[in-house]
Amino acid sequence: MYLVLKGAGGALSPAGRLPRSALAAFAALLGAVPALSQDAGDNSVVQNPAVIVVGTNAGGAPGTGVALVDTQARLEPIASAWEALNRAVPDFHVSEGGSGGYGGLFAARGLANTPYFGDPAVTVYFADIPLPSSFAYPEGLFGFDSAKVFLGPRGSEFGRATDGAVVVFSPAEAGRAGGQVLAGAGSYDARQAAFAVNTDPRGGADATVFVDYDGRGGYIENRELGISVGDQENESAFARLRLRPWTGGEIALEVLRTRSRDGAQPLVPLGGPLYSVSRPMEGVTDLDSIGAALKGSFSLPGSATLTTVTSFTNWSMNPYRDFLVIPPPLTNFVDQEQKRWSEELRLRSNARGRVRGDVGVWLSRGSTGNSLERAIPGLYPIEASSFAQTDGTAAVFGEAALEPVAGLTVTAGLRAEAATKDFARLEQVPVPGLAFAGAERYGAVLPRLGASWQVGPEGHFEASVAEGLRPGGFSSFTDKPALMPFAPERSTEYSAGWAQSVARHSASVAVTVFYTSIDNLQIERAFNAIDYFVATAPRADSLGAEVEARWIPSPEWTLGLSAGWTRVRLDTFRAPLSGLDESGHEAPGAPVSNANFDIAFKPGGHWFCAGQVAAVGRTYFDEVGTARYTQDAYVLLGLRAGYEARRWTLLAFGENLAKAGYYELIVPGVNSGAPGAPRTFGAKATMKF
Repeated sequence: MYLVLKGAGGALSPAGRLPRSALAAFAALLGAVPALSQDAGDNSVVQNPAVIVVGTNAGGAPGTGVALVDTQARLEPIASAWEALNRAVPDFHVSEGGSGGYGGLFAARGLANTPYFGDPAVTVYFADIPLPSSFAYPEGLFGFDSAKVFLGPRGSEFGRATDGAVVVFSPAEAGRAGGQVLAGAGSYDARQAAFAVNTDPRGGADATVFVDYDGRGGYIENRELGISVGDQENESAFARLRLRPWTGGEIALEVLRTRSRDGAQPLVPLGGPLYSVSRPMEGVTDLDSIGAALKGSFSLPGSATLTTVTSFTNWSMNPYRDFLVIPPPLTNFVDQEQKRWSEELRLRSNARGRVRGDVGVWLSRGSTGNSLERAIPGLYPIEASSFAQTDGTAAVFGEAALEPVAGLTVTAGLRAEAATKDFARLEQVPVPGLAFAGAERYGAVLPRLGASWQVGPEGHFEASVAEGLRPGGFSSFTDKPALMPFAPERSTEYSAGWAQSVARHSASVAVTVFYTSIDNLQIERAFNAIDYFVATAPRADSLGAEVEARWIPSPEWTLGLSAGWTRVRLDTFRAPLSGLDESGHEAPGAPVSNANFDIAFKPGGHWFCAGQVAAVGRTYFDEVGTARYTQDAYVLLGLRAGYEARRWTLLAFGENLAKAGYYELIVPGVNSGAPGAPRTFGAKATMKF
């Protein structure tokens, strides 16, 4: 069980747009003073060893637009860390399709990624390892016990950034040598075994290792073959070695390895049974990845700090194979791989000075390769193609913070970025020898301005305006050259929020509003049977609000509420193939709202119980709001209870107890959807040593 207290980082709804040139000039002027970047190290997660994890910001000021979530606490069931974020963070949602991140949607404040071709709307760090693309995001990982969700454009704070959000998963930190063993089991043959060990973190060196295996049977039954569909088996390992050869110097090596051997993507025809299909064959999804980072951190005179991180990731899907009856019956066979090198250099001034600063350099280069075969079995192939893409990015970024008077902080940030993409596609079916080559070059200057005001000992106000960027790219699942390139997405977010604590911090509430103006909003979908690509809406805007509250009426009870609402409208959009004007519709990929209510009770002693009600609003999966491709709102009910001793914990849980039926993901191009998990039960035991 967990609660979140997220800072107010929302938006003001302006009468009109602030010209980007004026905003950039103002930010550059304020950026002349040294800058302080707020990153994962500037916040803390306060853990109650009983049941609750509460997120707070450094200095007791919750107005930063940063959510801090315990993703895999001792009392969580066997579940993906993404599900914890879905339930805890307003206006944040992940729709997984049962094949890791491939084909999934990751959305923040209404901005969702395009699953197959473009850059993500939500970027992710695991420790100091930045992941390159949303299709490479893994499902469940053990040992990353907290996540920080930085909502909105964060290009002046992170080397790897985008326009929706940045998520930083952090490995568990221990105060002494020891470890933990975990075992769990549940419905649908769910099972998990995990092991963690760390040496004493004090002294000249320390090491940490996490190893995990989890699996389950599929929720869907193939009646014709008599097998389950959507089986999953995941293995992961993380190791970190830190050396402190001298006072103020630390060198760390991090390695992350994941392996998934899953059954076919659990897709069922829309309008039919959620958990049963009948077809003569199924498929598989094999995913492998390795990531590594070498980090150096060095203290400099004047309490400044220099950090450098060199990282590498290698992700492969070999293969993705499925069989769907649309009709006609259709097989898909996809191989894909992606490799990336990145370098991030940061220089921070004294974090406690009235004028403080941060400046960084980001360099990245990667390659992506793909081969695709689609066919009607026994008749003929309908597509056989491949593509290769290389890309490179260079950016300089930083922030400045100034406290002109006590309690007031003014922040200015700036990111200057230049990038390239080179793309080549070769098709053999339906047009033998059809070749396409394209290149994209772009540059951007992205400013950010913010003000934070501490009002009394328990009140906080914050307002900001920030620009974001999602690079353009190329779509490969079409043989029309004019449809392959798509433009970069630019956004300007205006936000404002208020947070207030009362009764000696036993109760608190934070309210956020935001408005985002978007140029070239990227939309990915199938526009007909063979053309699947990214189109852009020249003008779009989003408007939203977020509320979070926490109340501890007594030491035995804790209650929490979080809720978010977002509306993303296509102000100007014309369908590329039909030419129809589709302006005014809602953008696809993110729910209109989400809400979560938690209640936990722990009487004297070691027993505890907790309940949760999570609601997800209507979600559109195409840009015209087609009823068939729309998931109506649904509510999920969860309960858990157990016993916690000093060294061990036992937990029993139930999820989706009301047996809500819904689609986790809808894929309009194949008229199918991935159903959400049915009612499940399970138990888990952990032991520390």
